[in-house]
Amino acid sequence: MQQDNQINESLSKMQELTSNCPDRHQQKNFYVAFLLQLLNLADSHTATWLQQACAELETQVKQSTEELARSNDTLQAEITERKKVEAQLRSQEQFLRGVFDGSEHAIFVVDVLKDGNFCFTGWNQATERATGISNARVIGATPEDVYGEIEGALFSQKYRRCLEADAPITYEECLMMNNQETWWLTTINPLKDSEEKIYRLVGTTLEISDRKQTEIQLNRQKKALETTLKELQRTQMQLIQSEKMSSLGQLVAGVAHEINNPVNFIYGNLTHADEYIQDLLFIVQTYQQAYPHPVATIEELAQDIDIEFLIQDLPQLLNSMKIGAQRIREIVISLRTFSRMDEAEMKEVNIHEGIDSTLMILEHRLKATSHRCEIQVIKEYDDLPLVECYPGQLNQVFMNILANAIDTLEESIGKKSELLTQPQIYIQTQKIPPHHLSICIADNGAGMTEAVKQRLFDPFFTTKAIGKGTGMGLSISYQIISERHGGTLECISQLGSGSKFVITIPLRQG
Repeated sequence: MQQDNQINESLSKMQELTSNCPDRHQQKNFYVAFLLQLLNLADSHTATWLQQACAELETQVKQSTEELARSNDTLQAEITERKKVEAQLRSQEQFLRGVFDGSEHAIFVVDVLKDGNFCFTGWNQATERATGISNARVIGATPEDVYGEIEGALFSQKYRRCLEADAPITYEECLMMNNQETWWLTTINPLKDSEEKIYRLVGTTLEISDRKQTEIQLNRQKKALETTLKELQRTQMQLIQSEKMSSLGQLVAGVAHEINNPVNFIYGNLTHADEYIQDLLFIVQTYQQAYPHPVATIEELAQDIDIEFLIQDLPQLLNSMKIGAQRIREIVISLRTFSRMDEAEMKEVNIHEGIDSTLMILEHRLKATSHRCEIQVIKEYDDLPLVECYPGQLNQVFMNILANAIDTLEESIGKKSELLTQPQIYIQTQKIPPHHLSICIADNGAGMTEAVKQRLFDPFFTTKAIGKGTGMGLSISYQIISERHGGTLECISQLGSGSKFVITIPLRQG
């Protein structure tokens, strides 16, 4: 600032001198002197400025040097840390490479391409040994390139399933390796980038052929045991039912035998009694004609016993006794027909007799009660020839189906009495050319659901209350028809539309 003031004062003096001096040569001398003075002042000013600039530059250089030193230290520290990380990564990579190459389990790596397809980028030695496919053939190839279009597409589908699940997946698969069927347990783990996007899949595969064979063998044994258990249950069920039916047959046959003898005695003597009574009545009528006016004692006795009514009613009484005895004889015959104790082997029989005998056994359940009206039985019999069958077992089937039909009607009446005013059982037989016949037993009860119908013939399945059914009847009936007679037993039913059982058997066995 001081130098600037000096320059301004010199310039003012020079202007004053030049304006007062008219001589141009002298003005020129003044200018020269002024310039010399100005140069001296400028040199002094420049030196001062240069000193200040150098001082400031030294300060800035020192600061920059310090900052550069600090940056260099930071950089050296980062370089050292990075070298440590790189060393750790190389160590980890070597470790993982050692694990990858030395693992006894098959390990493979699949990269997810931008177009959504896959290519193999890792294939360790265990995978080479397991598959028989070299690493050089696989790396960079797609599953379709390695395994073919069809099988490769199946592998790609599993890899896509891992992408969709966004989580590891595990599955078993059966593969043909070295022309041999082998079982493998494969786990696929997805790897994600910084954007949480799956870019790679790492799969580990363990051969489980031995374990799978053991599992298959155990499953076979399990199924065999289940089959054996079912056979034992069925055999037990058959034994129980057979014993029950055998006991029932013995009881029925014994009752029929015990009733048969006295009934035959009564029925046989009723004819003679009728003859004797007719003779006695004829003598009485002859006496009345010969002695129209008996003595008072006989006339009083005739009035007391109402001889005229007795003569008219006694033949009717004997006729009623004959009808009753005949009915008892028919019942005995039906009981013997149902029991078939002497017909355990296959023989030719009249199917209609077996159905009728079963209806006779169940007749007390068909009659009207205080809770319902009579169950009407409608029969439509075809003209059937004698049928070769096991009569006792076939009658057992009729008993089971008819008894269930009665149970269903009674239950339906109890629940929907206003809808079922006339319970009915419809029985139809029909010859099916050329060598079969069908027996249809239907009721107009409540029917059954599809779920119940699907399990209807399962052992021990029942919809009845505890104590009212064992669930064995229809199952045994199905076995008798299908296994013993080579026929079919089918149930046709809908809820609210009744049920119909259709039995189809051949006319001749074998």
